[in-house]
Amino acid sequence: MDLPYRFPDPLDEARRLARDFGRLSSSDRFAEVAALMAFGWKTVASSPRRDAIVQRMWEQEAESQRIQRELFRRHAR
Repeated sequence: MDLPYRFPDPLDEARRLARDFGRLSSSDRFAEVAALMAFGWKTVASSPRRDAIVQRMWEQEAESQRIQRELFRRHAR
């Protein structure tokens, strides 16, 4: 049975988006990333769970710093 809708292959779509992004100038790529980050922060700010999200972000940052300190302790010379 043929369905009336055809969805694009997710891998083909990802390849196309990556190719298009790669063709942008470095300043345009930076602007795209900055816009995505701003959208994320707006989403967090408007969330009813904002405090929990921000707390989790601080916890993740602390864990990242702990891991980096451990890596430097083990491997830095």
